[in-house]
Amino acid sequence: MTDFEKEPTEEEKKDFEKLERIGEAEVDEYSGLQERLGPKEKVLMLSTAEMEEDNKSIICLTNQRIIIFNSDKSRLLGKRNRFEDVRLENIMDIEVEERKGFDVVRIETEEKERKLMAPEGKGVKISGLIREQQEAQRHDPAEQLEKIGKERERGNITEEEYQDKKDELMDRI
Repeated sequence: MTDFEKEPTEEEKKDFEKLERIGEAEVDEYSGLQERLGPKEKVLMLSTAEMEEDNKSIICLTNQRIIIFNSDKSRLLGKRNRFEDVRLENIMDIEVEERKGFDVVRIETEEKERKLMAPEGKGVKISGLIREQQEAQRHDPAEQLEKIGKERERGNITEEEYQDKKDELMDRI
């Protein structure tokens, strides 16, 4: 295990099964993330990636940021930080280049551009999930809460769907 992996609890195993996973993400990697999250932060997607050939990294999308966990090898070579945080509001552009064997996902912020090698055919999905979360951050949670209340009253969503969305929105307020 690396220093961001830990033995998962039963609850973490259940949560991991519901999580959007891309590539070869492992449950012990997910459980190690939990202690690095803020109080209202939630993991939405976990993917394996490579920053360089044969150098596994983990990309974690939360409701607030992207966390990139670089492998021990990259740290030993002194090439990059062990952990990199990219706040969703700081992302200026995302591009995907599909190649044979892998996709290159370029994430551009004002400070720098990061290139990640994602599993083949998954770059567009990763990019889309990031964009969806950025869009969700732009909407006023109180306004959305009012809208979903009306949808529940009309019978367009179930009470369970309403409660799930309400909890998510209340975390953002």
